[in-house]
Amino acid sequence: MVLRSPNLGFPRKIVAYYLFFCLVAICWLAVGVFVVSHTIASSRTTSACLSRLGKASAAIEIEYVRHGVENLQKLLERSQISTGLAYGAIVSPDGTCLAHTDANLVGDQIVDPTGERLRWGDVTSVHFVDTRGRILDEYRVALEADNSQFGSLLFAVHKPSFGSTIRETAQVAPLAILIPLLLIAAGAVILARLARPVADIESQLRAIAAQTPTDEVQLKAMRATDAASSGWNRVVESYERSRGNSSGNDLNDRLAEAIQLRNKNQLDDILQSLPDGVAVTDVEGRITYTNRAIGALMGSYDDSENLNDDWSTGKTISDILDLDDQDLFSTEPSSRVAVSEINRDAGDSTRVLRVARQPLDDQWSHGYIWSVRDVTQQKLSEKMRDQFMDTATHELRTPLANIKAYAETLATCDSIEVSEQREFCNTINSEVTRLARFVDDLLSISSMEVGALILERQKVELSRLFDEVVSKVQPLMQQKSIDFVVDIPEKIGELKLDKDKMSAVIVNLLGNAAKYTPDSGRVEMRVAREPSQLQISIEDTGFGISPEELPKVFDKFFRSEDRRVLEEVGTGLGLSLAVEVVRMHGGDITVESEIDKGSTFLISIPIE
Repeated sequence: MVLRSPNLGFPRKIVAYYLFFCLVAICWLAVGVFVVSHTIASSRTTSACLSRLGKASAAIEIEYVRHGVENLQKLLERSQISTGLAYGAIVSPDGTCLAHTDANLVGDQIVDPTGERLRWGDVTSVHFVDTRGRILDEYRVALEADNSQFGSLLFAVHKPSFGSTIRETAQVAPLAILIPLLLIAAGAVILARLARPVADIESQLRAIAAQTPTDEVQLKAMRATDAASSGWNRVVESYERSRGNSSGNDLNDRLAEAIQLRNKNQLDDILQSLPDGVAVTDVEGRITYTNRAIGALMGSYDDSENLNDDWSTGKTISDILDLDDQDLFSTEPSSRVAVSEINRDAGDSTRVLRVARQPLDDQWSHGYIWSVRDVTQQKLSEKMRDQFMDTATHELRTPLANIKAYAETLATCDSIEVSEQREFCNTINSEVTRLARFVDDLLSISSMEVGALILERQKVELSRLFDEVVSKVQPLMQQKSIDFVVDIPEKIGELKLDKDKMSAVIVNLLGNAAKYTPDSGRVEMRVAREPSQLQISIEDTGFGISPEELPKVFDKFFRSEDRRVLEEVGTGLGLSLAVEVVRMHGGDITVESEIDKGSTFLISIPIE
């Protein structure tokens, strides 16, 4: 078998490529220096011409005011404006040469050159080639005295040539190229030293690849100068130790190591399957291990395909938790458990996460174990419980207090007239009815939560159902002088549904519309029967619902924070019961509302 010589290994090729690209860079640098020098020379010439033109024009205008055109030729020569110029001249408005660096041209007509024109304020320039083949830039500025133009000052300069640019570049090019060459040479030496251990390792591997399968593999250690050579020496030591250690004890060690690795993998699988987030950090907060759940809880994964990505590499626990808690993130050693809660935005809602820190101190490592649990539902349940307690307390205390007061009055006062006694009894009856309704709502909610709420469907004549509903809410509408509009088709037919529960839903919606609509407002109930569904629309001109509260109106015990709504009596249970009853009929209930303009509830019941 013939093998290619490993003298030029892969690392040494890198050195060759490095030198090649460095030479290309030097050539590119030389071209860049030349182009920049040429550009700077051109820019310097233009700047110098504009400066000289401005000074000379000011001096000429002063001389003209004092002595007229007599001394213009002398002034042009005395100012040494011709130094470094192709020519300079003063030309009258009609084109007659009043003064010229070539005195023989004084009095002749000056013809404007043809070429590319540019303007800088009052100065104009023409780029052209004269009759002798020279590339010139002619600059011209108007000369004025007593607010009138008496002529123009012009002069021409040679455009910097490539030859002159090359001569200027040659003065700085050695230094500009020598320094990069020295840096490149130093880099090549360092790169060669770094690549030498890798080249030696590659040579040994190539030699092993050239052997037959039956040949004994020989590995040689090398002088440890860097991480690569040190790692290779450890590989050689491990190989020599495993080759010379073939006893039964070695087999037992391998079996024990395999069992330990399997147990470790099982533990990792268990941690990865936990719904709570788990992370392990050192004492300074640098992450050494995380499971998938903590990434999902912190919103670090876009989809399930990214669950295996090592997204926490190089981060600290404070980076992913984004929590400024000196107790949790203290680097001081601590043997106690620390717990805190953080809020995380999750679209339109907010999640509450409970973070706990447990010290980790064993013979292998020191640090902390962090656990993250989503307690949003628990917080919502606690909030709902508190809201229920407030609502129940209010709904029970107020009617009980009224009943007690009127009952004590009836029991202790002997001089109460019959009409007043009747009024007291009516009040007591009204409060008892209110308590009974509240208890019924609680029982219905309880039945709904355990799945015991059932429907007793039967064929119902819809016109009679709506007549009963209207008769129940009409007194409340009249009490507040509300314009109550009812639009029901004459022949609406029958529908199989639970009459009592559906009647309670419609009465509840109409009652809410009346309660939350100011006096002399308007409430409309429109019913339409379509081939596939029955639609009931209830629209009012009441307080309306804010966009922030609109998604919560069907939640149990929810009541708006609007002061006008809180002044009205309510439990926050009616709409949650209504949406459940409609859902059990296979329908849907939606709401549209605008603050201070009113609300519209739409019930859709399918027709079977």
